[in-house]
Amino acid sequence: MTKAKYLECLDAALAVSEEMVGAAKDEDWQRLVELETKRHDLIRSAFAKPIARSDGDNVAAVVGRIQAINQSLMALGNQGREKLASALNRMATGRRALSAYAGATRS
Repeated sequence: MTKAKYLECLDAALAVSEEMVGAAKDEDWQRLVELETKRHDLIRSAFAKPIARSDGDNVAAVVGRIQAINQSLMALGNQGREKLASALNRMATGRRALSAYAGATRS
């Protein structure tokens, strides 16, 4: 018996989700966006046709794993955003200090 196409798509979406975690940990946000697009297409394909009742538990398990990975991705995204905000804040502080120093040396 061959695996249903929707299960193949969901398994592929799960694998892509795991790749997304690696991209997020590497702070490769461009790659993360590319992978998310790929995963979206796989999930859309998986649910393009009705799911067999007999596969319901398998589908639910894979979808649950994808959702758990999404939670991790959201946390990693928030960490990345906070890291970027902190770096921008330090740059702004440095710019203000440089401006103040430049103003003091002109006096």
